Amino acid sequence: MNKRTLWAGALSVAIAASGVYGYSAVQAAGSGQTTPSGTQAAAKQQKQLIGMEKAEQLALAAANGKVEGIDIDRKKGKLVYDVEIQQSNRDVDVWIDAYTGKSLGVIVDRDDDDDDRDSIPGNLIGAGKASAIAVKHVKSGTAVEVDLDHDDGRWVYDVEVKTAKGSSEVEVNAVSGKVIKAEYEKYDDHDDDDHDDHDDWDHDDHDDDHDDD
Repeated sequence: MNKRTLWAGALSVAIAASGVYGYSAVQAAGSGQTTPSGTQAAAKQQKQLIGMEKAEQLALAAANGKVEGIDIDRKKGKLVYDVEIQQSNRDVDVWIDAYTGKSLGVIVDRDDDDDDRDSIPGNLIGAGKASAIAVKHVKSGTAVEVDLDHDDGRWVYDVEVKTAKGSSEVEVNAVSGKVIKAEYEKYDDHDDDDHDDHDDWDHDDHDDDHDDD
């Protein structure tokens, strides 16, 4: 079982038990461990995430620029929002503590290639708002990753949402906020430990206009 599968499984247990991330369950998810105590602690010890919108605001206060993506990750033993920001001459990652909102550091992306960077327009709704739109569309769950992409002539946010029953990939128009497409993966009830087998179904909301090139 790979680390990403463990993360999805333990994360879903935490959401199911408490509606938010239980601290011990998330610790287990990030470290690649799954324990019954993590599930019990999730029900008893509710430690609320600050959310991607707040994390985005705090990251931009620490480093000016335009947000290219946000994901939840473990850094130096802490659960953080890793916020990727494009600046005029470089890209940086800002680590925001997922529970306290404290900035844990600004890291320069040494692998950044200026020639490969798209110029991000200034009229986008923002990664944080896109994550909220995606969660509302799915009707439950927690956004764990948002990526800005220039796809088919328009800017979109690709949002991954985890729920107790599975995961969703939601594509949001980065200018209008309209949901373009959502793809769902449901965990197999007979394989709760691994979550390797999925029942897949698609729901597309087509948005054929390209006014936001």
